[in-house]
Amino acid sequence: MEKTEKKRFHVPHQLIIMLIIAAIATLATYVVPAGTYETIEINGRKAIDAASFHYIDQTPVSPWEAFVALPGGFSKQVGIIAMITFIAGAMGVINETKCFDASIGKLVSKYKNNVYLIIPLLLGVFALLGAMGINTPIIAFVPLALILGFNLGGDALVGVSIALMGMICGLGGGAFCTSSTAVAQGLVGLETFSGWPLRIAATVVLWAVGSVFLIRYTKKVQADPTKSIIYGAEGVIANPEEQEVPELTPRRIGALVAFIAGFVVIVYGATHGWKTADAIPAVFMLTAIACGLISGFSPEKIAKEFVKGAKTMSSAALVVAFATGINTILSAGNIIHTIVHALASLFAGGSTYVSAIGMYISNLLINFVLCSSSAQATTVIPIFSGVGQVLGLTQQTVVQTFNFGDAFTNLLTPVSSVLIASIGYAGITLDKWIKYAWKWLLAFMLVGAVFVVIGVGINYGPF
Repeated sequence: MEKTEKKRFHVPHQLIIMLIIAAIATLATYVVPAGTYETIEINGRKAIDAASFHYIDQTPVSPWEAFVALPGGFSKQVGIIAMITFIAGAMGVINETKCFDASIGKLVSKYKNNVYLIIPLLLGVFALLGAMGINTPIIAFVPLALILGFNLGGDALVGVSIALMGMICGLGGGAFCTSSTAVAQGLVGLETFSGWPLRIAATVVLWAVGSVFLIRYTKKVQADPTKSIIYGAEGVIANPEEQEVPELTPRRIGALVAFIAGFVVIVYGATHGWKTADAIPAVFMLTAIACGLISGFSPEKIAKEFVKGAKTMSSAALVVAFATGINTILSAGNIIHTIVHALASLFAGGSTYVSAIGMYISNLLINFVLCSSSAQATTVIPIFSGVGQVLGLTQQTVVQTFNFGDAFTNLLTPVSSVLIASIGYAGITLDKWIKYAWKWLLAFMLVGAVFVVIGVGINYGPF
């Protein structure tokens, strides 16, 4: 008699998760009491009057209205969807120039014998990319990172960490991240990338902590390969196929300079009132065209690579639309303020520090299920913005609790396509990765908590 093969647990697609959340939200409009806060104006901005919450008549949302709300999220967040799509298209062209690969390869060839220098340099490069919001494209760098890791005398874990951990250091700080910081700040009315000094400081500390962890592990594997967590594991890449690192040609140097110049313009514009919905994507697109032309690409190739890159955001665009639809359901049911009131009561421990840490932990947990930066922002920021107002937290602090929560648990959550694709390419199983990465996660979470406390202590502004 043949044994019945047990089905392994499979994490549902994020759209399925969003549909489940939408169904729960619709049901909640029948069960959760409707309520509202009065709004007041503070320094020209509407804010919640924390003492004004009161219950109102129930306004349940029908299943049909709920379904209509989901595609309706597209029209409400067309600016955000356009931004992430155009930026992904631009990065598709820029990545194809191989200017990043060639630059990283040049660094390694020059400093590969000094682990104490090259590992911080490599993590720093990917932290910079993460701080710019370059998240999903990091997957394309994993094959190169694996070769770099082995050249340093490490294992596949070292290679994946160079790209993935470095990116998360930058994404966590989120200094100039278009997919998380810019979206979240836009939702609460903050100037894009305002408050960047504290975010850069957080990135630097995360980078330093990550460098120490990776240097220690690399040195341990160098001294005794049997100490590798994946030593003897089946299916793990032990000797990746040698890939020729692209040469840092004058054209690639020119493309890199064009990218840096374009990003400087983006940061300047974003901090001087440019709109994230059109001006910033336009600069990204012009930068991509410049990089492509400098690299000798034909207009046809630039167009094809742009479309190819833009396609990678189709799933994220749907998730953003669904997330916005869920907030429409909660708003139509008049239960968002009830949820805000409940969360504020839960977090209110007599201390804004405790409240902020509670919000931070909540974002960490939410990211285990919903790890798309823009989608998580459009889902949680409208709620936590209100919670922050009720508890007396600045909106910059609210945004930063989201940034940290959005980034760190990407180290472990099976819902993260970047994580699963990265370790999958290297043949590393999730259980081995968790055994390796959990200490990094705890360290990063602690750093995040310290910066949340600092944010509350300095009244991280402008409001």
